[in-house]
Amino acid sequence: MERQNGVNMKKGPWTAEEDEILVNYVNKFGPRDWSSLRSKGLLPRTGKSCRLRWVNRLQPNLKTGCKFSAEEERVVIELQAQFGNKWAKIATYLEGRTDNDVKNFWSTRRKRLERILQIPPQKSQKNKQRSLEPQGLYELPALEVTVSHSS
Repeated sequence: MERQNGVNMKKGPWTAEEDEILVNYVNKFGPRDWSSLRSKGLLPRTGKSCRLRWVNRLQPNLKTGCKFSAEEERVVIELQAQFGNKWAKIATYLEGRTDNDVKNFWSTRRKRLERILQIPPQKSQKNKQRSLEPQGLYELPALEVTVSHSS
């Protein structure tokens, strides 16, 4: 355990008991005020750690472990072209998907396309958007995206 502000902070894997405490807290108070879990003596974790555990693992509507549907793929492709690599923003349009799910989907898709098209991999450059498809090779159908904000 690491000490932060005089309190022992736990790092590493979460236990089932910690998950249960976090779920009960969110059911009672909602998904906010994460640092109060430590200040109330409920969990020896940082607020950031609690928030990320909830967002990426414990929310009831998460679609973890299942493949993206064709519709989800179209939404990601369309929105990535519009917003760039703003994964959290794109994830707000996909019910049950986290920003990490979207980023991993995009990265896997990009690597697959590079392999298929035999494009030499390029190192990612921050804030620079790169088109994977040569102009005219892949035409995407027009897509209407509806905003679904569920948190």
